[in-house]
Amino acid sequence: MKSKLFRSLEWYHWAVVVLSLALTLSAWHITRTQAYEKSEALFKFQSGQVIDLLVERMAKYEEALRAGVAMLKVMPPEMSRAEWKEFAATLNVEERFPGINGIGVIHFVPSSKKAAFLAWQRSSMPNFVIFPAHDKNEFWPISYIEPRQTNFKAVGLDMAHEQNRYNAATKARDERSAQITGPINLVQDDQQTPGFLFYVPWYTDEIPSTYGDESSKLAGLVYAPFIVNKLMGGALSNVNDLINFTIRDQNTLLFEDVGRDTDKYQPMFAETREVGMYGRIWTFELETSRAFAEQVETVEPTVILVTGIVIDILLITLFLTLSQTKQRATQLAQKATRRLNERRTELELAKAELIKQNEELIEANKELDRFAFVASHDLKAPLRGIAQLSEWIEDETQGTLSEDAEKYLKLLKSRILRLERLLNALLQYSRVDKKGQPFESIDFPDFVSELFSLNAHPQGFALQLQENVQEVTTDKEALGRVLGNVMNNAVKHHHRDSGVITVTSQWLNGALEIQIADDGPGIPVKYQGRVFELFHTLKPRDEVEGSGLGLAIVKKIIEKMGGSYRLETNLSGGLTFVIVWPISEKSEVYSGEGAL
Repeated sequence: MKSKLFRSLEWYHWAVVVLSLALTLSAWHITRTQAYEKSEALFKFQSGQVIDLLVERMAKYEEALRAGVAMLKVMPPEMSRAEWKEFAATLNVEERFPGINGIGVIHFVPSSKKAAFLAWQRSSMPNFVIFPAHDKNEFWPISYIEPRQTNFKAVGLDMAHEQNRYNAATKARDERSAQITGPINLVQDDQQTPGFLFYVPWYTDEIPSTYGDESSKLAGLVYAPFIVNKLMGGALSNVNDLINFTIRDQNTLLFEDVGRDTDKYQPMFAETREVGMYGRIWTFELETSRAFAEQVETVEPTVILVTGIVIDILLITLFLTLSQTKQRATQLAQKATRRLNERRTELELAKAELIKQNEELIEANKELDRFAFVASHDLKAPLRGIAQLSEWIEDETQGTLSEDAEKYLKLLKSRILRLERLLNALLQYSRVDKKGQPFESIDFPDFVSELFSLNAHPQGFALQLQENVQEVTTDKEALGRVLGNVMNNAVKHHHRDSGVITVTSQWLNGALEIQIADDGPGIPVKYQGRVFELFHTLKPRDEVEGSGLGLAIVKKIIEKMGGSYRLETNLSGGLTFVIVWPISEKSEVYSGEGAL
């Protein structure tokens, strides 16, 4: 019976089915290929970001070491340990160069000058010794190292006693370039994890009798010790968990990502890159993580394939029905065929529209990625360099500039700070649409008080809590950014040096209504809608600290969460910001008042 039914179909019926199936398979293949290529591009970008961040950070460390060389050149030949400590404190390496273990000086001491060198060092450090013993006729002892309390075991350690340290030191001397050692264990590292030393050679025309080589003018090295795990924590602290990687120096494992999947997960992409790193070759083994696969996973190809097969089954069913009723209802069959053709055209148009929207979404995501990359690398890195240069100029010209020049330098630093705030605000604004945080329970009054304190407002401003709900379950990060920006905006635009910010909250139709009132100058009604626009402020840029994005970010977050907001003028003449915030749970109301 079934065989007879299928034989009743005409050849063109089968042609339509085959064509539909071919279109379905083609669309499925194209969509899957596009998804794969997009995932591969993301992997290449993320892998390159890991390496670029590390290379960029090593270049920053080289700048710090060359600053030490410059310092030694302008100081007297026998610069004291106290003067090096003061330089290191001014450089502030622990905060400005995260990941570095310290910064120090290695003096080159020929055997003929060893006694004079020891006498000089013991004048400020009586128990100074060069260790351990070796059979070479030259010495490379660590004379100064800061911070000393975490590196005291290294003072006096001779680089000539161990081959990796010695090879890199002589190579830096011979090639007159920055070098790093092969893998070593630092004497100051109790865990004895992989580390290395970073050398920059130091030459001077004034070779004293206590150290240095008169023929080559080599005085020594400025160096920094690194524990690789600590270096990676400082250099790659902002890298997400989409890429797992290891770093090797030849056959020695320097670093393995602690987030690396330990089960039998098969990565989507993997590659090995060799990177020249100051005289060494570091091998990066990079692969996608499980989080990467979860992020790029898409069901669109499967949906297209299943939909196409369903359509083919429906077509076959329809053709069978038409064949059975063809002789009895030819006219009805023709009408049904026309409707079928129209439906197929609509499906093809809908599919084309879906493909177009998908391409637009892919392009928008690429634009957002490019924006984040430009803001965090191409803009922020040069901006940090400009800021550092301005600080060096200020230090070098202290007390020598005219009043106008000092004013211009101060104006330059303020413009740099404003641009940095603007970049941070732009990044914050662009990331609002990213996936939100899991909901968590918070104590609302304590949460508001903590937000107010974290903004470091002037002492003249106080926070007033009135009739607030007690416990709230919501996206803590999103709510914190909204409330923090609103309170900060109220303080920043206040017309006096003191004031009161009053926060009141209540449950309203299953949502949380929050009122943030101030006793400031207020905003005229005709301007209240404009304050939510990008880069809009009601005062000149030089009169108010801000990027012009604070309330725009507030607006975007509230709308993303499905809430609403409005501005009202209160009885004190100030402004009340009313927020209706969707919520998942609610509990008891906190009744009471308090000022901070």
